[in-house]
Order: sequence, then structure tokens, then C-alpha cells
Amino acid sequence: MRRISVPIVVLILIGTAAVQASAWDWWSQTPAVPSQPAVPSQPTQPAQPSPPSTQPPYYWWQPSLPTVPSQPTQPWQPSEPSQPTEPSEPSQPVQPVEPSKPTEPVGNKVPFPSLSLSSDEQRLIDLVNQERTKAGLKPLQVDMDLVRVAKTKSHDMAENNYFSHVSPTLGTVYNMLDREGIYYTRAGENIARAASVNRAHELFMNSSGHRANILHSGYTHIGVGIVNHGTSYRVTQVFIKR
Repeated sequence: MRRISVPIVVLILIGTAAVQASAWDWWSQTPAVPSQPAVPSQPTQPAQPSPPSTQPPYYWWQPSLPTVPSQPTQPWQPSEPSQPTEPSEPSQPVQPVEPSKPTEPVGNKVPFPSLSLSSDEQRLIDLVNQERTKAGLKPLQVDMDLVRVAKTKSHDMAENNYFSHVSPTLGTVYNMLDREGIYYTRAGENIARAASVNRAHELFMNSSGHRANILHSGYTHIGVGIVNHGTSYRVTQVFIKR
């Protein structure tokens, strides 16, 4: 009787273990939740095909194409230096002129002035030397040959009714000096047409070119010629360096 009970007990324990194992497996599984029915998706637009590439396909095993080297630039060539221009002779100063007055009739013969130095001519020379003394320069010496040239130029301007450094009959002051055989290393000329001698001097000093002649340190001699014709004076100053 005891032998039969032992197998029965064993069978009972085995059955109990099998029930516990089944129970453990049932609790360890998560119950399945019923899923919602899927909503049908909207049909997608078919993708537009991309334009075919014009570039050839590149594969990783192909070596990259060598770049074409750029052409070397030409070395800069230094330009030839420009030649310095020769210094030009200073131009004659612009002639100071009084405001226009009635023109004297053309064709009237103008008497040639005396070759001796007049009081007006001497006063104008004195005014020039006063300006030079104030500037610390030596006074100019009166040269009667230059006085004759200056008188000839002033008379020519009155006789031929013109006002210019270039005479239609005598040329320039350089032509006149050369024709008279006067030696010089430098020469200049001032001319004016004014109502008085003092006014002519003011015009000269208010003009940079004429003032430069009066105050030029290189000049040594002067000649002045004045011709009074009609309502104005024709005044000529001739400067030279010896």
C-alpha cells in the first residue's frame, strides 16, 4: 500500500509543476490589442523623370581627368622713358590796354618824336628804378640806342594804328635790336596804351609779366619811348642784358 502511494504522490507533484509552468507562460505574454483598420493612402504623383545628364558617368575606379595648364603670362616689359621736353622761351607778356576809346582815324601822319629823352620818358625810367631799388635790385642804366628803338616802336604803333609786340613793318624787338647792331644777351619789351604816363606804369606793375621785366635781376640797361597821339599815349620799354 505504501509503494502505491509514492507513485501517486510523484504523479501529483509532476502534474502540479506542469500547471504552474503553464500558468507562468500565460502571464508572461502580453495580450494582443486589436489594431485599427488601416486608412488607404492617397495615390502619389509619379515622379517627373530628370533630364538626362550631359556629363559622362563617373566611376570611383576611374582616375580624375588632368586639368589643362593655363598659358604663362608674358613678362612685363618696361616702357621707354619719355624724353624731357626742351624748355621754351618765355612768351611775351600780355599788353596792358586802357578801356577802349574812339579809334583815331587811320592814315594821319604821325610826326616822329625827338630822339632826345623827354621829361615823360625820364619820369617813367625813374619810376622803374624806384621799383627796382625797393626790391633790392640795381637801377637800370639808360641806353640811348635803346631809347631810339623804343621811340621807333611807339611811333610805329601810332602811325599804323595797331597794338602788338609784333609790328607789321618792323617785326619783333629782337629784329629791331639786331637790325640796329645792338649787342645783348637777353632782351625784353613792355608796351602799353594808356591815358597818362603814370597810368602806364600802374598797368605795368599790375601785370605779372610786365612787372617781371621791370624787376628782372639780369637786365642792366633800359630805353623808353613815348608817343602821344590822339587821346592816348603809346609807351614802349626795352630791356637788355649785356
